[in-house]
Amino acid sequence: MRLKITNIRDQGDLDKERIVMKVESAGNVGEFLLIQSAHLNNAVTNDVYHTYWFPDKSVNVGDFVVLYTKVGKNSEKPFKDVKSHFFYWGKTKTIWDRDDCAAVLMHAPEWESFKTE
Repeated sequence: MRLKITNIRDQGDLDKERIVMKVESAGNVGEFLLIQSAHLNNAVTNDVYHTYWFPDKSVNVGDFVVLYTKVGKNSEKPFKDVKSHFFYWGKTKTIWDRDDCAAVLMHAPEWESFKTE
């Protein structure tokens, strides 16, 4: 599966702030995480401020995946031959209104967790 960030829109407006991505090859969007990091000297830093792991959901080529910063209920809306899939981060404040923000999309089809005792 391939997913590409196309835009960060309406930074600073909680009702509209969102990341827009386009599906370039079909698959499960649940294999992706979006991380808010920082950008310094033309590079992404290793700072991680916020992380969103998409829930499992099949998406098709040409579909759009839209992640809103605000609280909301995940949904989808058909448009011609594609769909827009809407997800909500659940934040009560904007997070993309700083000049040094970087959106990092990570594909993690395989992962492992470990719980400490």
